[in-house]
Amino acid sequence: MDLLSSSFENNLKIAGEMGNLFKNAGIKFPQFSSSKSCDCCPPEPYCPPHCLISISREAYPGEVIVVPFAIKNTCGSAKRYRIGLRPMTNRDGNPAPTQPVLNKQQVDLQPGQTENVLMTVNLMQGFNPGDCFEAEIVIREKEINQNICFSLKVVSFCDVPVAKPLNEKHYLTHWQSWKSHFYCEQKPGDHRINTNISLTRKEG
Repeated sequence: MDLLSSSFENNLKIAGEMGNLFKNAGIKFPQFSSSKSCDCCPPEPYCPPHCLISISREAYPGEVIVVPFAIKNTCGSAKRYRIGLRPMTNRDGNPAPTQPVLNKQQVDLQPGQTENVLMTVNLMQGFNPGDCFEAEIVIREKEINQNICFSLKVVSFCDVPVAKPLNEKHYLTHWQSWKSHFYCEQKPGDHRINTNISLTRKEG
């Protein structure tokens, strides 16, 4: 078979070169191609991907995050898909301190219909900055598992927004005039309510 395939390819190549020769000479001659998309050639190998989609998230220790995703029925008939989770583990195969939870275990979809699913990950206990975890969300109609690949990276608080309180005198600024501008020395009166005052009923 290898010899026949090699011979066939060589003949196609020679025929193509002869076609170019006749074309340059002004003689019409059918063109041949060595393309593999022919009836007698085997189809190109194709395997469905392991992950239909991939979702990556970052979270802080102590957070509870919600990860949304959607499932769409692209087939021509109604489908019921069951949804499950394989254990979320780190790179050494150890399970996460707590496992994600799905809000739905199955969806019923008409052709072209899409439905949202939520996955909740609770990082309140046992998660540390630098931890990385992976899990697979499994979608199954009958016999074949199709996966959504999920990865989680636990990050530190070094990049959180920082509030920097100002000196309180900046809040005591008063506008005087266009010439004198602002001054900050005068302090307004204290209008706080004294909650220690006792009220007594006056007789008579």
